[in-house]
Amino acid sequence: MMASDKHTHSIHIDAPVAKVFHYVEDPAHFVGAMPEEDHSTLGAVQRTPEGAVVSYEIKYRELGMHLTAVVTREEYVVNERIVDHSSMGPIFTISVEADDSGTSLTASWDSSTLMKMIDAVFFHGDRDIERALATYKLEIEALA
Repeated sequence: MMASDKHTHSIHIDAPVAKVFHYVEDPAHFVGAMPEEDHSTLGAVQRTPEGAVVSYEIKYRELGMHLTAVVTREEYVVNERIVDHSSMGPIFTISVEADDSGTSLTASWDSSTLMKMIDAVFFHGDRDIERALATYKLEIEALA
């Protein structure tokens, strides 16, 4: 088993936990918060009969290639945590927790050492997570 590297960032959102969780559970918002230069779009979304996400595709272009990552929702605890595992390797965890005046939203991704090296050269995961959290904050607070 390869060593892993976990990146974690948090932001405060002036909204109740349920509202924040409902927003972040939608894969369209995850894909929509990705950097524009990735040209990411949401592909097929598989859901249970009750509407819960089972998996989804992220289609993007990198280094001139068209790629598709299949993301499997491995854990789903309402108003608490979502864990999604990409076929490209990274595991994304989104968690929400009530704080003094709203919700703390925490996003992290964990990947192999190889993926960390690729990120350092081609991607900017930490910057992208912070930008995604800022996008979530703006969009969720605008809904309030």
